[in-house]
Amino acid sequence: MIRSTVTKYALAIALTGFAFGAQAQSQSQLEKDLAALRSWMQNKASLADSTIRQEWPSVKREYRELTYSLDQNTRKMSEKSRSEYGQMKSQYKEWEERNETRQAVSLNKDELEHWEKIMTGTTRIGSIKPANLREAFILALDVTREHRRSWNLRDWEYAEFVVGELNTRKAEVLDKLNNSDKIKIAALQVEFATLKKSKEAKDRYQEMREESR
Repeated sequence: MIRSTVTKYALAIALTGFAFGAQAQSQSQLEKDLAALRSWMQNKASLADSTIRQEWPSVKREYRELTYSLDQNTRKMSEKSRSEYGQMKSQYKEWEERNETRQAVSLNKDELEHWEKIMTGTTRIGSIKPANLREAFILALDVTREHRRSWNLRDWEYAEFVVGELNTRKAEVLDKLNNSDKIKIAALQVEFATLKKSKEAKDRYQEMREESR
């Protein structure tokens, strides 16, 4: 009887150890998958925006492949890894929305680069250093304030896309921004959205007036 009890106890310990080992191995693989995704996103973020736009279908496919296992096993991740993964998914979502919007409105590559240059001072928005991001937002809003009354709908599509690129860059480097820059950039983001809504409201009012004639 004692021998049987000892055997059962030993078996239970062995099974517990096996389960723990399997869980540790699973977490180890998830950490590797997370590291691969992190490296991939950093690599893509370092490319010129025009390059990303040209490669967008491949970028989407690669992202799905890299995140498939992570999505299936999110609950097995450590709390820290789960939080980081959530942040990367949010960054990619903004990135995807930006590029899907460009495809939907068929923005011209050369024209878009012109808008990027005048609104941010660079065509490599994805590579703007955290220390310079605040000034890029300030420039974008200065241009918007100065020209918004003369912009047509097409102009606003380009301006909105460029600010969307800045928003994505902000999400990518958020943890590297100081509190002062975070507050200032957030205020500028709200201002741009307000100016755009004001423009949209004015356009709708004008359309209603023309229809009533």
